[in-house]
Amino acid sequence: MKRPIVLCIGEDWSSAYVYHAIRNLGVTHVLMESGPSSSSTNSYKELAYDMYRRLSYPIFHLSSKSRIKELKRRYPLNDQPIPMHHILKVTSLNDARAKMWLDRLMPELVIVHETGPIEPEVLNRIDCPVLTVRPSMAAGQLEAYWAFRAKPDVCEVRIEQWTERGWSVLDRAVLYIGGTDNFATYPYLQLSVGLPLLRRQIEAMLEEGVYDRRID
Repeated sequence: MKRPIVLCIGEDWSSAYVYHAIRNLGVTHVLMESGPSSSSTNSYKELAYDMYRRLSYPIFHLSSKSRIKELKRRYPLNDQPIPMHHILKVTSLNDARAKMWLDRLMPELVIVHETGPIEPEVLNRIDCPVLTVRPSMAAGQLEAYWAFRAKPDVCEVRIEQWTERGWSVLDRAVLYIGGTDNFATYPYLQLSVGLPLLRRQIEAMLEEGVYDRRID
């Protein structure tokens, strides 16, 4: 029997787009964190940025509807809910229940998207490649909120794989920012560019025999 691909997600609306983009490659189970996602900040400035983003998001989202529709058509992005019979809820990917499921499922590949921070010892015990899309917003990485930077021209999306030395970049692409883009349009811009990269990496690993392709 073919070993499954397991998608690990937080309770983030954008994870549905990831699921539908890769489900036909062999995704059989989705581990969903039901606990609060950690969004640690390292300074008062980062905390102020995060509060500003949360308060301003509804306004930016409302004013960016046409741009969001354009970005959703580009890939296209499928926003249908993930079927409930595919979802296994855990409090955290660091808890014993999540580890039990990963051991039992014996996945060929694990994809992580918008979860809370995962402890290195948990990632190291997963006996298959682990991929993620970066930068992440759930982990409080303000790199994702490029709208706060001083008039940026470009940003990038990366596909990274966990190694014994941490996350290693497998692929990257430039995100070309339009004049009307802001942090409400960012997730759509990131996914419309990043999901084709993620599919390409998964397909390449499956073709090469993914179980023997962990990198150290």
